[in-house]
Amino acid sequence: MPCPFCSAQLAPLGDTRFARCPADRVIFNLAYKETNYEHDYFDKEYKSQYGKSYMADRQTILARNAMRYERLKPFISEATHPQILEIGSAAGYFLKIMNDENFTVRGWEISKTMAAYANGRGLKTTRQDFLKGARTHEKKKSALFDVVAMFYVLEHLDQQAEVWHHLKRMIRRGGFLVLALPSASGPTFRFNRSEWYETHPADHAIDYAPVSLTRVGKRFGFTLRHASSEGIHPQRFPLGRFEFMQRVYRRLLEKAPLSDTIFAILERTA
Repeated sequence: MPCPFCSAQLAPLGDTRFARCPADRVIFNLAYKETNYEHDYFDKEYKSQYGKSYMADRQTILARNAMRYERLKPFISEATHPQILEIGSAAGYFLKIMNDENFTVRGWEISKTMAAYANGRGLKTTRQDFLKGARTHEKKKSALFDVVAMFYVLEHLDQQAEVWHHLKRMIRRGGFLVLALPSASGPTFRFNRSEWYETHPADHAIDYAPVSLTRVGKRFGFTLRHASSEGIHPQRFPLGRFEFMQRVYRRLLEKAPLSDTIFAILERTA
């Protein structure tokens, strides 16, 4: 199978379900299965991963989104980058933060339940998936966005080349693509590959890392401006069960994008 970005032949990994592009270092899930992201996803499936439902995890999600805004703040302001779109905006927690900071916000959300909840809070949210929204946006020649945010969405989309083409056409030059997503540079992939294979979600089509985001982003006119660890789990590293090593790893994770999940900011420069 060729890489959809560069047409290089993918190299198999230790598990036949996965293969990696030797040029861009992107990992593809050859056994990808699409999932219906309706209410059960935000209740049962989210709870199976995080121990509580999406709505019950509100305080954790709000804190995470506040941290994302703090990391994004050096790059944007309501004067320079006022138009914000979040794809996969769920209940609108990030939109609410940005709205309170005087940005003009809009959400695209595939779940009817979540879209209705966000709209009920006055956060303009359209119920649609990414490709449908992007195609409509281009067909209508709508205004470009200053910032497009996608938190744990990109990895669920299997038509990656088309996704990146749309993102370039939706974000103005000098605007930003803001991502949170799983990373293949984290300790589970590096040091516990068998667990990574075993626990990899079937509905994740692709896995990036800072190096692959840099290379793929460049193909579509984006430059990686920031990458940092999102989840801090020092116990996942070798000898991480020891308190001293946990402190060492924690300091490392706070300075570098070496966790199993990362936050990234890419500027559209071309």
